[in-house]
Amino acid sequence: MRALSLSLLLSAILALILTPLVRALALHLNALDPFSARKIVSPRPIPRMGGLAVALAFYATLAALWLAGSVLTRATLSPDTPVLGILIGSLPILLIGVLDDLRGLQALPKLSVEVSVSVGLWLAGLRIEPTHLLGLSAASDSVAAVWPPTLISVFSCLLTVAWLVGVMNATNLIDGLDGLASGVAFFALSTTAVAALLRGDLLLALLACALAGAVLGFLFYNLQPASIFLGDAGSLFLGYLLAATAIWSVRKAATAVLLVGPAVALGLPLLDTSLTISRRLLSGRPLMQGDGDHVHHRLRGLLGVRRAVWLLYGVCAVFSGLALAMLLGDKTTARVALALSLVVALVLGWALGYLRAGPRGLWQALRQRRQTRARLAAIQVAVQQAAQAVDVAALNRGLSSLSSELHGTPQVTCDPPSLHSPTSECYPIGAQQEVLGQLCITDRREPSTPDEQALLQLLADLLAPTLARVRKLSG
Repeated sequence: MRALSLSLLLSAILALILTPLVRALALHLNALDPFSARKIVSPRPIPRMGGLAVALAFYATLAALWLAGSVLTRATLSPDTPVLGILIGSLPILLIGVLDDLRGLQALPKLSVEVSVSVGLWLAGLRIEPTHLLGLSAASDSVAAVWPPTLISVFSCLLTVAWLVGVMNATNLIDGLDGLASGVAFFALSTTAVAALLRGDLLLALLACALAGAVLGFLFYNLQPASIFLGDAGSLFLGYLLAATAIWSVRKAATAVLLVGPAVALGLPLLDTSLTISRRLLSGRPLMQGDGDHVHHRLRGLLGVRRAVWLLYGVCAVFSGLALAMLLGDKTTARVALALSLVVALVLGWALGYLRAGPRGLWQALRQRRQTRARLAAIQVAVQQAAQAVDVAALNRGLSSLSSELHGTPQVTCDPPSLHSPTSECYPIGAQQEVLGQLCITDRREPSTPDEQALLQLLADLLAPTLARVRKLSG
């Protein structure tokens, strides 16, 4: 217990000290949160790369305890455990996240690193066994007859990679409001630490406590109004460790239900990712195109940032409680907790409109798929035409072909939003932290749907280079 308490306290203190230093470094390197029409425009530049402070505090805590001769820490970092492999794998994940925060990488290089590290962990022996998910033993004759060892290994690798990559990106996608992703990670890590401690798994508890303390110290600077963001360095790093420790935590699980416990602890980011990706697939929009239609975005529109984050903390607490019931209770309790977690997910999806009829639902996204695809194609053509513009008037002429698709007249203007008609629907166009102008849709004949809003946000972002060049030409 002493080592656990010390790891939590030391990592929190180190994060409190290191985060301002990393913030200063990020500002010096111009690692700022990039501008996007779907984001809240901040009145001041906010640096990213905060995950570097979390990682340094976490690594330093483990190193300090090991050097101090902590028996538990040395047992945790022993070659007999998968911890060293997990920590080594976290380094390329952290590095690719830092590079993305500094330069802005495309999705493919990041995905390549995530998959490579995940395969490496599987080869090192940290893996999800499909037979365990089915409640079977891989050594049984019936399994060997139906599932050849090679096929079991392939499925195991695919499941392990899908879990690790999925959680990493789910944590990245939930990082949309001040303090949300770090708070979600803290709840999941606390669940892991409590479950491990009560089951006598002190090695896992130490790892979870050290990381939870680092997140808690960082959260002091990340709550609204945030002075630094996790960035991809933090969200991918935390997602990776959450996913890897989850696999390790159920290595002795006796039932298939227990294997799902860690997923329930991560219920919010996994639910958000499932709903968001499903809506993009059904609507025909690109999977990698960001939008403002996540769970937290819908709640932000209803409650504001602070209340939305605290409500989602409550949802995380519910999922954490249910996960603990699954991990620590008997079989009946575990099954009831699993059923309740599904009910919570369905209620949240229904309450926010995803699972209901209407313009914000999944069914409506599928119904409008053909129109959405046609609008996306028209936007791509219009952006190519507008790219040749030498002034704002020519730019708007290039966008005039979109009027029929958008049910309104698109116009780019450099006027502030307060000067626009109240009936206009406007989206900021900018680069870095500077707002260059507004994309306004006038004379709309009907309210825009979430998919139309996502396309208009995409259009505003695509027009940013052209508007920047036009403004430079005009002096």
